[in-house]
Amino acid sequence: MAIQGIERLLQNQGSDTQSVNDSGMAGSIKSLGRDTFLKLLVKQLQYQDPLNPMSNTDFTAQLAQFSSLEQMTNMSEDMKRLNDLQASMNNMQALDFIGKKVSAKGDIVEYNGQEVGLDFYLDKTASDVEVDIYDSTGNLVRTINMQNVPPGDAVCQWDGKDNEGDTVGTGRYTFKVIAADAQGDKVNATTYATGTVSGVRYDNGVTYLVVGNKEVTISNIEKIQG
Repeated sequence: MAIQGIERLLQNQGSDTQSVNDSGMAGSIKSLGRDTFLKLLVKQLQYQDPLNPMSNTDFTAQLAQFSSLEQMTNMSEDMKRLNDLQASMNNMQALDFIGKKVSAKGDIVEYNGQEVGLDFYLDKTASDVEVDIYDSTGNLVRTINMQNVPPGDAVCQWDGKDNEGDTVGTGRYTFKVIAADAQGDKVNATTYATGTVSGVRYDNGVTYLVVGNKEVTISNIEKIQG
């Protein structure tokens, strides 16, 4: 009795391959992977009826599908190597920023136990400015209010204390600026960091430049000097 192709073999392979029987040969290859598919193809040839062998057309089609899967797998592996190489090159290029003065958008600040300057930019004069500081979990730890801040670059000094007057622990914090003019209308405010890059840090695939006690990403840099 002739074996009726790989689909018949798939029906006897257990629950792991039940879902591929209705999806055709291409779906079977995709679900099983190239190694399992090749083993089934060899098994099919081993047990076929010599008096009723698989036709050349069917065999050629299955080999073509296997070849296609092989090419897609190799392409995926090549793309992964290219991505790893690109990430490595980006990390090496980031080292070139060390010693240069940069200005970059950003809201990350590293508190190391000393007073921190929180930099921001206002589009126009703001009668009221609120600077909110959050810990690494997003909890508000301190709100600092400023009045009559002129347009342009501004800085808010944070002494490292929370709203209760207690000194917070060292670590990473973020800050947000909310500003309004005398009529109560919103004034656009942009948080940023300006200073000399002293180091580079990598975290979950993201490259951060250490600027004083702040951190910024390379994509947020707007000006480089030196």
